[in-house]
Amino acid sequence: MDEEKKKTNIVPILSVITACCVLFTAIQTVYVFKLSTGNAGIMTYTQGPREDEEKPEREESERRPSPAVDPEFSLEHAASVTDPDKTTLSTVEIVRLVSPATVSIYILGEVNGITSPVFSGTGFLISDDGYVVTNEHVISDTLEEGSDYEIVVDVPGYTRPIDAEVVGSDYQTDIAVLKVEEQDEPFEYVTLGDSDTLQVGELVVAIGNPLGQLEGTVTVGVVSALGREINNNGYTMALIQTDASINSGNSGGPLINSFGEVIGITNAKISSGEGLGFAIPISDVADEIESIINNGYVANRPYLGLTVGNVRSDEYYGAVAGVFCSSVEPDGPADQAGIQPDDLIISVDGVEINDTDDIISVRDNHVPGDEIPVVVERDGRRIELELVIGDSNDAER
Repeated sequence: MDEEKKKTNIVPILSVITACCVLFTAIQTVYVFKLSTGNAGIMTYTQGPREDEEKPEREESERRPSPAVDPEFSLEHAASVTDPDKTTLSTVEIVRLVSPATVSIYILGEVNGITSPVFSGTGFLISDDGYVVTNEHVISDTLEEGSDYEIVVDVPGYTRPIDAEVVGSDYQTDIAVLKVEEQDEPFEYVTLGDSDTLQVGELVVAIGNPLGQLEGTVTVGVVSALGREINNNGYTMALIQTDASINSGNSGGPLINSFGEVIGITNAKISSGEGLGFAIPISDVADEIESIINNGYVANRPYLGLTVGNVRSDEYYGAVAGVFCSSVEPDGPADQAGIQPDDLIISVDGVEINDTDDIISVRDNHVPGDEIPVVVERDGRRIELELVIGDSNDAER
């Protein structure tokens, strides 16, 4: 009797449990379906009310904007610099001003019997009679002995490419000047600014011919850093770093400030990273550009005719720290002065030499023909010499 009662009581319990399991399974099935269709999950968007449904009123506090909101904010204005004597321009105004003077450069050669572009770059006009500034590496192949390459320039507003010739170039600063054939009308040309006044974070605009196919491409960024030292074929250049996009074909193009002035010449990028472009500060090469136009080469640049290197105290066991002469140019200024390889350079023109930059600084404060004292240490003895500074152009000829 008791056993029958127990069996009777178990039946309803089992029924309830079974019903719960069925309900739970149904709920799980629906949830899994929603997950698979994107209607449920860790983060979901809920569908808003239909147009015919009444939308809930927001509280007044929800509609009030943050105190930090500034409806007058402009990124261009924020990144720009101000000058009471100059007008700050928008990017559109900068492009309108400089684009007509920004040119695309093509080096033409024979490919399978057909004359076509084999190299390309960018440049900008600096005078109404057709002088164009670009990079030396853009036109370097045309300078090789026996080269039959031709240079043509696409100038905005002209229906055909214009022939150009190389006025001169400078390997050390990666600068070249071209001259395009004069036309019936004077050319548009840029205004050069002062790159020495640039500030990190300042707005800059680049215009160029990336990949040799996209003439007049405009990119915008800021000055990321100043004085970035980059090795250029053995010469150290202090460049402007920018995150404005720079690509192959942009070389030689203008980097422009907020006033529409060219303050740099784009010449390099680091391909392993993003937003790492570089430009030559225009103030650093203004004299070289003028000298090329005046002489066909950079004249009166001081030249010592020696190669030096730093030796740290811990670099070699027992080595003396200092700046050593590693080589001298035969019959160059250093050779004529009696400087020899492995000499430890103690002082130049009375300035103590602790780093290679010390020698460069002394050299650049002189002109060809200046005579300066040099003290070296050789075999434990100090030797005083006299060096007559030479002209770098004489060495390059």
